[in-house]
Amino acid sequence: MKKIAICAFLAASIADPAFAQTLARVGGVSITLQQVIAANPAAKANPTVRHQALLALINRQAVLNEAKRSGLTKSAAYNSAVAEAKENVAINLLAQQYVQSHPVTDQKVLAAYQEVFNKPASPEYRYRQIIVTSYSIAQTVLADLKDGQDFSVLAGRMSQDASADVGGELGWQLASRLPAPILKVIKKIKISEVAGPISIPQGYAVIQLLAMRDAPKPTLDQVKDQLTNALQQQEWVKEIIRLRTAQGAQLIVPLSGN
Repeated sequence: MKKIAICAFLAASIADPAFAQTLARVGGVSITLQQVIAANPAAKANPTVRHQALLALINRQAVLNEAKRSGLTKSAAYNSAVAEAKENVAINLLAQQYVQSHPVTDQKVLAAYQEVFNKPASPEYRYRQIIVTSYSIAQTVLADLKDGQDFSVLAGRMSQDASADVGGELGWQLASRLPAPILKVIKKIKISEVAGPISIPQGYAVIQLLAMRDAPKPTLDQVKDQLTNALQQQEWVKEIIRLRTAQGAQLIVPLSGN
């Protein structure tokens, strides 16, 4: 009933100009249509979203009212948090202003792209594995595979790894992300070859190499935003260093360990 009543009130508020602004009141505090839309712009055209956004604001206001009633907003902890929040807002606004007034050029983005990606590609391996708890069980797995049993079926029945549900398949993996013992073996075997037992922290692994390739290089468009953000961060760090130098920043007490 409460949900129906709120929906009906929302509909009436939007339809009737006399109530177009105030959609709810909590402890005497009004919540307006403008506030709802500001909280979630999709609320302007979507009644369901509008209802959800209004309920969220009602809940928020109820909690805020209680915080004020209990005196928390007059406490030292509150004042300290507000002061810190104001300082963070000022810092973030300055950072945004600096970035906007010092745009990263396409030439710099291209140079960063070439520096990062114009290198020999890292190898990727696609393989599947069966992880068991003991060396003897791993030997049994190898024997079953030599007898012609299906790797995926064995993985589903015997592997202790989460990949058992998909037949031990792990998909494409960068060499740099492989466990060192497995990488050492996988570099030496051929496609379709099975190897093991390999001692790993989880127990023992039996693996089969399915394919290998050079890691695909993303296009400039695919990583342009990421590179731009990284370059902006680098420039902002340089600006911070300039500011602290210009303001004569110095350590009064040496940092511990130095």
